[in-house]
Amino acid sequence: MDYNFDLISIGSGSAGRRVAVGLKQSGWDTAIIEKDVENHFGGTCICTGCVPTKALIEKSKYSSDFDVARLHKNNIVERIRSGTLRHVVERTGVEVIRGFASFIDNHTVEINGKRFTAEIFVIASGSETFIPSIKGIQEINYKTSKEFLENEIIPNRLLIIGAGRIGLEFGQLYHNLGSEVLVFEGFSHIFANAEDNEMSDIIEEFLINKGIKIFTGKFVDEIRETRSADGKQEFTVILNDGENRGEYKGDMLLVATGRRPNISQLRLENTDVEVSRGNVVVNDYLQTKVPNIFAIGDVIGNPMFTNWASYQSGHLLKNLKKSRSKIADWKPLPNKNLPRIAFVQPEFAAVGLTEEEARTKYMDRVVVHKFYNKWLGKSMIVGDQDGILKGIGLKGSNKILGAHLWGERTGSLVQMVIFAMDNNLGWKELSEMVYGHPVLSEGIYSLASGMNGKTGD
Repeated sequence: MDYNFDLISIGSGSAGRRVAVGLKQSGWDTAIIEKDVENHFGGTCICTGCVPTKALIEKSKYSSDFDVARLHKNNIVERIRSGTLRHVVERTGVEVIRGFASFIDNHTVEINGKRFTAEIFVIASGSETFIPSIKGIQEINYKTSKEFLENEIIPNRLLIIGAGRIGLEFGQLYHNLGSEVLVFEGFSHIFANAEDNEMSDIIEEFLINKGIKIFTGKFVDEIRETRSADGKQEFTVILNDGENRGEYKGDMLLVATGRRPNISQLRLENTDVEVSRGNVVVNDYLQTKVPNIFAIGDVIGNPMFTNWASYQSGHLLKNLKKSRSKIADWKPLPNKNLPRIAFVQPEFAAVGLTEEEARTKYMDRVVVHKFYNKWLGKSMIVGDQDGILKGIGLKGSNKILGAHLWGERTGSLVQMVIFAMDNNLGWKELSEMVYGHPVLSEGIYSLASGMNGKTGD
């Protein structure tokens, strides 16, 4: 059968774009479908996620001028977005199709009333904000992280539902800009119980001491919105029970309760693709139940990290270059050690098992060591007096089970630990490297040396 394209990627983010561009450069006829080319080409990370939020956070460290921070953010986003689009269209010749894609069958999608066929499809449509079923939430004008990036007003009192990465990053940003910030988290620890409990509690205490109010352990029961005589909005978050029971008022509300796969408009019911709990189901080769339809990135579920989606796309690209259908030398997606980074100030970066996970698996064999950055020369120089580096290992073993790093630029430092883990190296090798001086990575040396001494390998 003749198809319009060899491959169509649904979504222009790092995952789908990389596959379409890579195969175009290998002689395939490829296309990318993007619903909003002018504002969203490049995906959530570039346009409404990682890049703009981190640009605002970085600028707010040194200036409380919100207009300056917003201009800084807008310039960076536009430079990357437009450069990405030019590279795809002008340098590689991939066709970009504007609009939403809806499947007609396993080889056909419809976009703005026009049908396109392809031998192979890659579903890489990313994720969207998850809105919880809280009483009253459908009747109020809340904001998500996407709307907050275009916000031009610094609220006097900001209410945030969700103390994950998004909620805490925005909370600290607006606290730095002068807002009173209240954060509500239903789980018992910030980061929605997904990170090391001890480190989460240390960071929570630090943020509270800075002036951010954080309420954990009780999900919000109800939200209300009212308007004063002069038309100003007022939001009320209600907790009906628990130690923080009460009504909390603010003039702006951010819902930051996580994300879910963005597949509702794809009409996957017209295909044989399987969906389970909202996620597209794939095998070890990122292939759905339909041999010619693949899915990568956020649409297949957690962990929803851009770097993981990009890695998946590179892996899929290598396999498809070998053959358009499964053959013996296709390789399954390997298990990788992924960095988990929260761009609070200071940064928090983790990899591997938490202490709780390690003790559940290895019980009394677990070894824990912490290094305090206040004893590191470079940390003194950059003003990091609070940071803590925590390692998880095993008695009698060189194996790195996990690392939880809180301090300046730990989002970069964690890569040293990941490199060691990926290459079957351990605490001993990290402690035997020659480090520069004075540099922040010397903290990894101190942590590894302490772990090496305790594990006794």
